[in-house]
Amino acid sequence: MIRTFSSPRPSLWAELAHIAPGALLTLAMVWSVVRSIADANWASDADRIVPVALLAVVMGVGFARLRWLPSWLAHILSAVLALVWVVRIIGPLTDERLLTWRDHFVELIIRGIVWARVLANNGRGEDLVLFVGALALLSWALGYATAWMVFRRGWLWRAMLINAVVILVNYTYTLPKPTSLFFIFLFVALLLLVYQNAAIHQERWNAAQVEYPDFMALRLIWSAMLLCGLVILATSMLPGEITYARAVRTWDAMSQPFKLARERWEDAFSTINAQPGAGGNSFALRGVTLGGGRVLGNEVVMYVTAEAFEYWRAVAFDKYTGDGWVNTTGEQARFALGVSTPEEARTAIAPGGVMPQSVTRARQVLTQTVHLAQDRKDDFITAGGQALRVSLPTLVEHSYAVDPQGQTVPNFDDTAAIVSQISLREEQIYTVTALVARADVQSLRQSGVDYPDWVRARYLDLPATVTPRTLALAQEIATQANAATPYDKAIAIQDFLRTLPYNERINAPPPGVDPVDYFLFDIQEGYCDYYASAMVVMLRSLDVPARWVQGYAGGLRDPESGAFVVRENLAHSWPEVYFPGFGWERFEPTAAGYTALPQRPDAPPDGAAAAERDQIAPDQVDEPIPPEELDEGLEIDPASGAGVVIPEPQSADQRWRLVVIIGIITGGIVVVGLGVWLFWRREIAGLSPAARAYAEMGMLARLAGAGPPPNATPYEYSAGLARALPAERALIERIGRDYVYERYGCDADARQDGEMTMRHLRPALFRLIVARRGIRRQAPADADRSRNR
Repeated sequence: MIRTFSSPRPSLWAELAHIAPGALLTLAMVWSVVRSIADANWASDADRIVPVALLAVVMGVGFARLRWLPSWLAHILSAVLALVWVVRIIGPLTDERLLTWRDHFVELIIRGIVWARVLANNGRGEDLVLFVGALALLSWALGYATAWMVFRRGWLWRAMLINAVVILVNYTYTLPKPTSLFFIFLFVALLLLVYQNAAIHQERWNAAQVEYPDFMALRLIWSAMLLCGLVILATSMLPGEITYARAVRTWDAMSQPFKLARERWEDAFSTINAQPGAGGNSFALRGVTLGGGRVLGNEVVMYVTAEAFEYWRAVAFDKYTGDGWVNTTGEQARFALGVSTPEEARTAIAPGGVMPQSVTRARQVLTQTVHLAQDRKDDFITAGGQALRVSLPTLVEHSYAVDPQGQTVPNFDDTAAIVSQISLREEQIYTVTALVARADVQSLRQSGVDYPDWVRARYLDLPATVTPRTLALAQEIATQANAATPYDKAIAIQDFLRTLPYNERINAPPPGVDPVDYFLFDIQEGYCDYYASAMVVMLRSLDVPARWVQGYAGGLRDPESGAFVVRENLAHSWPEVYFPGFGWERFEPTAAGYTALPQRPDAPPDGAAAAERDQIAPDQVDEPIPPEELDEGLEIDPASGAGVVIPEPQSADQRWRLVVIIGIITGGIVVVGLGVWLFWRREIAGLSPAARAYAEMGMLARLAGAGPPPNATPYEYSAGLARALPAERALIERIGRDYVYERYGCDADARQDGEMTMRHLRPALFRLIVARRGIRRQAPADADRSRNR
């Protein structure tokens, strides 16, 4: 960790004793950071990254202390060890039938190729094993880089800053907050800083042969432990409650430079168990894990102009895994068509093209206009009801069925998601024409149980993880309600779940515990993901087909524009139940302030109204409203036919606000620069020209890591610095000579041109600082004396 100035090479045990306290503190610091990531439950089996990071620290310390080992070779060896160890750690997650390291490595390579092909086809990577592997590699990089910076370079502050950024970013998104781990990190980092400072002075005193008490560094650590403990204790007692809106505004301002990198990461690994709802404008397509609490912002996602209030569906999931939900619709389509990836099996629909629906009974044709207020990272088209037409080019992920002639045909009744072929960005406008459910209670009760084969095959399945008491509870609820029809069973379970309290700040289920059982019997509270999951699971146990859906819960109508304002905190999940002849019907088991029960009339309308309602053909569907008629200020994208809002010119208030922001930033830079200049002048105030030039030269060189050692004479230091800047040798030696003449010679005023000499030397010293050369590098004169000894 510390470069020795002039001491002989220590023995192995002396070396170990010397680095042991710093190594243990570094290990504890990295452990607290990686442990907080593992505890955040971003993915199952995330605990496997902890031993990866700890081994990386050990390897980093060992390689850093081998002075004869070149940096490039150490980094290559570290990369090889990282690959071997990570495959060894995450290999068992791939397939239990694979036993050897080679088998695991080949399997991960194959998964990586498939993952790359999915991304190349504009899909979203959703392989959790690859995500854990990537997280393990990043943990190795963090542990190794921290150890290398501390023990080879002496860059303690940089190492602390990297770890602090990682734990703070994780802390921002995680619920519940890993407060204890954060304070452990803070405590250990402060101790490491104290120990580093003590060790630096200890080695300098050794070089200068200055006596000091035995075990001084350890004594300082004990003192620092008491002081840091008191500081952290006082800090933990400070008020911690701030409004969420203020926190969101602060974080948005700080996180702007990282948004692009975050979007790319989410595209590559979209099924991570990100704290549910951490992003209110993006949903996973392949799978969702039921995890811990969620936090949603209040930013506007979109404005929807529609005749009536609806829930805006984004994606539907069919398979419950015992950990969460998986969408296998794309896999079914891939198998039916014999293609490589689910993305290749999607059906391309041109702008305004029809997605024919076989179920049109009790459906009303409505046109919805969506105006995006922010970028959609998932490019999902959201729609209320079953989408028929979209004004954008889309890719539809749906299953396939076999018609009476034995032909494989698209089944748009079983659509999981509609993805735009163009990126959905802020101010994008598109229209959706959809069939919106208008069925009555009596009709749904009389719909029967003659389900299509594709419904029975995919929407009644349950895993073995569903507990017997969950099944018993579903049966008990139906029995007590005298529920004889699927509709009555759905209503009974919906009403039961709405009695459980709503809470977004819950802990994740323990490993191996079924989330629905955990929700119903252990915590008996939660948010929409748990309510919807419980209802779907219990309905399926009663032979009622249902699916789990994600989207947005309506929104509030703006009285001026008439549009529904949909915000991030309306991101929602709910169950949909299938009724023969009527299709998917929404239910609402979540009793929260932002939700609404579906409104259904008790009986069907009479006569011609009922006949007209039940006879809807695809060719009778109204054309979508042309984008040019939606609003003034629209341009039509010639490639897609989509409407895009023309940005209005900045108002005078906006320009004035921009001027104020630029002025504040400029003023801050000027104030900081003035403070640095005043500090600099204070340090050299009152010195003679020669002494001032020598002091300034030493201060600038110290910023580049080439400051004067405490036991070097002015001549020795000047000679050593001249070797670092050979082109400026004459100027450096002149300053050193003038300083010696002035301080030790007879004629103190013989040299008065120190300022002129520094004026020519400053640019070279600034270039040395920018190049970051000589970090904690011992002076050449000291190195010569060390070799001579």
